[in-house]
Amino acid sequence: MIGRIFLPSGFACLTRGPYILAYVLLHVIYFAVAFNVDEFLVPLVLCMLLYTYLKVNINAQRGRDSGLKARYVVILSVLIYLGCAVMGFFFGDDCASLAVRINIGFDLLVFFMFLLAPTQLKTTN
Repeated sequence: MIGRIFLPSGFACLTRGPYILAYVLLHVIYFAVAFNVDEFLVPLVLCMLLYTYLKVNINAQRGRDSGLKARYVVILSVLIYLGCAVMGFFFGDDCASLAVRINIGFDLLVFFMFLLAPTQLKTTN
């Protein structure tokens, strides 16, 4: 399962169970690491970039297996996360709070949307 998250294949299917497990483990590991390295800027930024990459990758795989185009999931996710990062870093504390709420809201929306989405079975002809 770990290999499918880092290097997805076009043939493997990410069903609900592994999706929930990967999503929960990713968030638990990220928060455990991020709160321990919050004093050091470079490891925190690297941790956040890896976390975002894995989150977008998992969501794109689940979106693809639910019948969506994965590129639309990736483009929308990257735009939302990039917008939240720009708002948080450049526009002060009020916008940082709003950016965090938008980020968490988007994460929960996508998680529950893909949790409820049926998995399409791939058939070969």
